Amino acid sequence: MPNKKLIKFRFKKSIKTYDTSAVIQKEMAGHLIDKVLVYCGDTFDKIFEFGTGTGFLSKNIQDKISFKEYYANDIIEESEFCIKNIINNAKFLPGDIEKIDLNEKFDLVLSNAVMQWIFDIDEFLLKIKSHLNESSYFAFTTFGEQNYREIKNTTGVSLTYLKTETLKEKCLSDFEIVYFEENTQTLYFDTPLDVLKHIKYSGTNGIKTLNWTVSKLKSFENFYQKSFSSGNKVLLTYNPIYVILKTKN
Repeated sequence: MPNKKLIKFRFKKSIKTYDTSAVIQKEMAGHLIDKVLVYCGDTFDKIFEFGTGTGFLSKNIQDKISFKEYYANDIIEESEFCIKNIINNAKFLPGDIEKIDLNEKFDLVLSNAVMQWIFDIDEFLLKIKSHLNESSYFAFTTFGEQNYREIKNTTGVSLTYLKTETLKEKCLSDFEIVYFEENTQTLYFDTPLDVLKHIKYSGTNGIKTLNWTVSKLKSFENFYQKSFSSGNKVLLTYNPIYVILKTKN
């Protein structure tokens, strides 16, 4: 079960470094909105985005989508200032998206790189469905089983990512799948320590607190360098998944 307190703490610490470190998440936000334009349209009355962070998705929404009302949520209260700098009339709802009450219905719900942190996917999909109007959309990105595979193999620590087919099955219980895409992307770093810094600065280390000793860190470096090198660089794998769902008639 994800430790929401640790997740909140780590993302709060990385809020100033997230924009420059989370390069894959930034690309994912742009790609998701491009697919929304193709499969859902560009005009909506009421939009809700959860897990807004510093606003990668919000910027794309503001630039490419027409809307009357925009609601935003994040577990970090400080995110409100980031979002209102992008969409100044946004209505911000702070808190854990699995726990907060939503009192509205929306035409489009979105999130970028958040669903992997959701504890109860089945219950959450029902929650989102109950807050969508008829013939409305839920568009999101998440990550698959190959995400951070080098970290898992080196430390044994990883989120429990859903299998692709399992994710599809869960979505089909309550929605029609309009679009589904999965790929892998590789980032290259000079050293294994740079990989750890990248993860720290993007806030995605909210899984478990690792107590690094000098010997443990050296062991990590040696194993990572030996196992996941390409030329004079070391690798880190991302496994983005893009999903657009539509409420069933």
